Amino acid sequence: MTRAPGASLWRSALFFGVLVYLAAWALRLAVVTDHSLHPDETLYGYWGSLILSGRDPWLVTTPVYKPPLLPYLTAGSLAWLGCDRAAQPACAGLAVRMPGLAAGMLTVGVTGQFARRLYRDCRAGLAAALVVALSPFALLFSATGFTDPLMVAAGIAGCWAAAAGRPGWAGLLAGLAAAFKQSGVAWAPLIGLLVLVTEVRRGGLRLLPVARGVLGFLAVLGLVVLWDQVRVVQGAQGFWQTGVLGYGGLRTIWPGEWSARLWAWGEWLRYLPGSLPLDLLLVGGAALLVVRGLRRRDWRALYDLALVLFCLLYLGVHWLWAFPTWDRYLLPLALLAGVLLGRIASRLVRRVSAVPRRGLWVEVGCWALLVIGLAVPAARAVGGAVPVGAGLAAYDGMERLAGFLWQLPEGAVLYHHWLGWQYSFYLFDGPLYLAYWPTPAWLAQDVRVFGPAGPRYIAFPAWESPARVERELAAVGYRLELVLTVEGREGKPRFRLFRLCQMTNVQPDACAG
Repeated sequence: MTRAPGASLWRSALFFGVLVYLAAWALRLAVVTDHSLHPDETLYGYWGSLILSGRDPWLVTTPVYKPPLLPYLTAGSLAWLGCDRAAQPACAGLAVRMPGLAAGMLTVGVTGQFARRLYRDCRAGLAAALVVALSPFALLFSATGFTDPLMVAAGIAGCWAAAAGRPGWAGLLAGLAAAFKQSGVAWAPLIGLLVLVTEVRRGGLRLLPVARGVLGFLAVLGLVVLWDQVRVVQGAQGFWQTGVLGYGGLRTIWPGEWSARLWAWGEWLRYLPGSLPLDLLLVGGAALLVVRGLRRRDWRALYDLALVLFCLLYLGVHWLWAFPTWDRYLLPLALLAGVLLGRIASRLVRRVSAVPRRGLWVEVGCWALLVIGLAVPAARAVGGAVPVGAGLAAYDGMERLAGFLWQLPEGAVLYHHWLGWQYSFYLFDGPLYLAYWPTPAWLAQDVRVFGPAGPRYIAFPAWESPARVERELAAVGYRLELVLTVEGREGKPRFRLFRLCQMTNVQPDACAG
């Protein structure tokens, strides 16, 4: 009895899919604790701490500019790991990143399934999963506590549900994408289009399934609005208004910004596949898909055009509107680039493997080239050579600084100007009093007024000099005494902690308190 070719192909795809998943898991574990938390990650961790502690379960006492899902998931992750921040600050950081890590792993498989379902092609699905597993963007953001990994996981899952003929789930997941991050609403048009096309392809446009999708989307958004209104009634500002004000308002860019912003986005875009050959393959292949799509009249051509058009519109909106040019805003494109690369790679493999009597070896060679082309940038990402997502070393050593601060006397004052969000998270319910200083002159006057009332400290990150603070303190009879230097893995100082000391005629070097 001979095996059906389709069954053999499916088994091979399943086997290699498991290998891709194992590789994705190993790479993400390698980077999840490699660098310290970004300030935004610590802010989300602080929100989760407020919820978990019961001190502020509705997040009324602190400005919140994100929808509710991530803070509550972070609270659950912190409760699940149960880390002692005084003894294990790195464990608390891992808890903040656990939801993103889980979402990143989910994204690998769902993206592959979406591509397979969309094009009815196992090769396209496997290649898409492989791209997402090894893409520097997807890899490094999977190991973060940002809202973006969860938002894109819900968005791509909604696309899969739409392509699979499950409009209710598609609408629900589109709503969840927006409930993780406001910009997640950008997935709704693509998901809605896929729902409509799938319904037509299955025999006609039926209003009831489409209505289920719309209701699922609106139900989630309704719950988000309800949560926000509960906060507003208690005196908080709505998260949408807080976000818009925090980013300086929404506006179109000025003509003088066009080239600079286009260049800035281009710098981030080169990390999507991660290498020049893959960049050229993606751009050239997408152009050929557009040409084919305009000439052909089949479902695959329609999907090609829809995905390419969505990517161009998404990038165009972020270019022409004054959104910050931050790397994480391009994470949705990393997944859709994976789907397009999967489609391109599948078509390429089919063509070159059609060589008589050598088709199998040619196909194996094509897959090997794709794996090598993706593995090189993935290795660079794991090695810290790609400055996106969790590949940032600027705050390395923050956990060691926090661990030392936990040992200071209860009631000691810690002045802060740059690291407030990190202190709020790592020192949550800690023994220190946190005092923000806006200017060196303000700090000097505060020290002079309170005098030697107790031990007081201040930490400087590596990119800030204490010279201005030292001059202002000297004018009121105080100086800085170095207490701790925290070095990064390369041996260079990352943070320096000082104690404020009073200078007197009798004891010029005596410390206050």
